[in-house]
Amino acid sequence: MKRSGKIFAVASVFLFLVSSPVMANVVAVAAGIAPCVEEVVDLYVKAGGEPVELVKEACGPLARQIALGAPYELFLASEPRWPIWLKDKGLLTEVDTFATGQLTLWHVSSDPIDESQAETAIIAIPDPETTAYGNLAKQYLDKIGLWDRKMNEKRIILVGSAPQAVAAVKARTAEMAFIPLSMAIKAGGSYTSIPDMVIEHVGGLTAKADDGARKFWAFCRSENATPIGFL
Repeated sequence: MKRSGKIFAVASVFLFLVSSPVMANVVAVAAGIAPCVEEVVDLYVKAGGEPVELVKEACGPLARQIALGAPYELFLASEPRWPIWLKDKGLLTEVDTFATGQLTLWHVSSDPIDESQAETAIIAIPDPETTAYGNLAKQYLDKIGLWDRKMNEKRIILVGSAPQAVAAVKARTAEMAFIPLSMAIKAGGSYTSIPDMVIEHVGGLTAKADDGARKFWAFCRSENATPIGFL
């Protein structure tokens, strides 16, 4: 008998957590902002906080896993859409903004890049249905009249997350990628910020959150975490 993909995904998460040598607070984090959250975790632990276990995935799959009972205590999303969806279901509390993100057009070369190059380039984009920056990229390309045309010309490659978009460019499957500014800085190469394409990163606590998760969530929203800027 075949297991559904959703049930298998949640079961895999449980297996991963049970097999972990140390049971830390478990935080679900959007893959595109995970590198910055990792730095926040380092600051938190150095300040005396307990270890935090990050589970990284696109926002949509993580939200659905929470809805199915995955053992996450805190959800750090790169957009408001999925936290609000969970809040409306009564599955997320203390929902709040913890950072702001910026959409960029990035390529692996050190040559300067300009947003006008999006018109002809093959671009890797995270799935707009499940990711914040894919959704933002689609809004931008719709705004300048390129989304439908580039889709018809097969000049858009949809991938599961921002890290996968970076990987597609590095593998030369795509020439450029729309990714968060925080990831573009860490990926090297060159990037240009897309004007007015910013988004709030929103998080919240699940019913499984204990005191440790609550402390980390407070730290994420405090001035102690501001040195790790997302913009």
